[in-house]
Amino acid sequence: MSELILFTFNAIVIYLLADAVLRWIERRRGAVLEHRQIVFFVIFLGLALVTFSALRHYLGPG
Repeated sequence: MSELILFTFNAIVIYLLADAVLRWIERRRGAVLEHRQIVFFVIFLGLALVTFSALRHYLGPG
């Protein structure tokens, strides 16, 4: 049960971080990105792959 809470919390943090990174990129660029959803998805996917893999590694198998 605690793993479920940990993974859910991780997903929420990833979502908020991906949004913050996307907004930072748009601020630096000075305009909204044309394919904003795709860029958000790429950022989110990259963070998810890294963090969930790390969590699985630290929590152990099973």
